Amino acid sequence: MKNNDNDKLIGENKEEEKDKKETRRILRLEARVTEDEYTKALELAQSCGLTMSDYVRRTALGHRPHLRLTEREAEALCSLSDARGDLIRIVAAVKSIQADKRAIYFSDTRFVEQWMKAATKLISRWNQIEAYLNE
Repeated sequence: MKNNDNDKLIGENKEEEKDKKETRRILRLEARVTEDEYTKALELAQSCGLTMSDYVRRTALGHRPHLRLTEREAEALCSLSDARGDLIRIVAAVKSIQADKRAIYFSDTRFVEQWMKAATKLISRWNQIEAYLNE
C-alpha cells in the first residue's frame, strides 16, 4: 500500500514538473524608451547578470534584481566573514572562562595589553576592508 501511495506522489510531482516546463511566455510587453533609457536599462540588466528580457520581466513584476558583486567586493565580503568568525571565536573563548579566572586574566596588564593589540589588528582590518569597498 505504501508503494502505491509513493507511486501516486511521484506521478503528481512529475505532472507538476511537466506543467512548469510547459509554461511558455508567448505574450510581449512593449514600451517606447529613449536611447539613454535603453542604455541605462541594459547596463542595469548586465550588472545584475540578467538578460534585458529577464530584467524587465522581474522589475515589471515588482522584484528588485540585485547587482552582482565585483571580484573586489566578493573578496572584501569574504574577509569580513573571516573577521566575524575570529570575533565569534574570541567571544566564545572569553565566555568559556569562569568569571573568577576571567577577572584574574583581565587584571593582568600584560594580558590586557596583548588583548588590545589583537583587537586593534582586527579593527584595523575592518577599516581596511571598509576603505577598500569605498574606493
